[in-house]
Amino acid sequence: MKDKILWEYLAELPEQEAAWLEWKYHLTNWNLFNTFYTHYLRFECRRVKLLNCPAPCEQGYPRHVLENSPSDIKAVCPQNQAEPIQLKFRDILIYSIRYEAFHQEICTSLNIRYSADRRIEHENVWHLGEYSGTEVYLTYETSMLTDTISSIYLLLQKSFILMVPAAKNVTPEIQQFMAKNNSVLFSMESELSLQTDGSFKLKRNIAECMKPSNQPCPQRYQSKILPIEAYKYLFYSKS
Repeated sequence: MKDKILWEYLAELPEQEAAWLEWKYHLTNWNLFNTFYTHYLRFECRRVKLLNCPAPCEQGYPRHVLENSPSDIKAVCPQNQAEPIQLKFRDILIYSIRYEAFHQEICTSLNIRYSADRRIEHENVWHLGEYSGTEVYLTYETSMLTDTISSIYLLLQKSFILMVPAAKNVTPEIQQFMAKNNSVLFSMESELSLQTDGSFKLKRNIAECMKPSNQPCPQRYQSKILPIEAYKYLFYSKS
């Protein structure tokens, strides 16, 4: 799917905000970037002081932004290993996801009863609403997926749906735990594509993803203690 470039970038982007230059750098080859920008990005009235280097050396330092005037802005290598890059003023403006519009449109496309964006106790998790009696959550931070799933399960003690931008860091143990608890890990990269009007087209709906035939086969995995179950044990032993 062409939208893979979007979902993978959102999975790597802290707080889902970046300088305009970096949004363009990562998404400009995506044919729906202008649609995405128009519907789901907003200017944060802030400017960056550092930019990721477009040609990183072995040190990997970001470039410092020097604003001499609105028409004279440069990204300078702190190690003087590369020539300064001339920037436009808009390049350093910070844009972020318009969470309410973005999440609401995702819920509309999936027939999720939207309950307004709000985070639960876990700072990386959004509670989107409910689908046929099952609570639906979303996280962009997949590097902490085991901890996120543990937090949601401990909060609910029942099945749930967790949406992620891309299926990164999804281990067999995580798949087995979700299947065992009749829960769904929904990859937006695999199931959703943006349309020219800003809506999302489904490959499969949530009901299709919940069918037993679409869940991983427990016999494939040999782990006797899942990381998530181990987390639960540690949590209760300290209570």
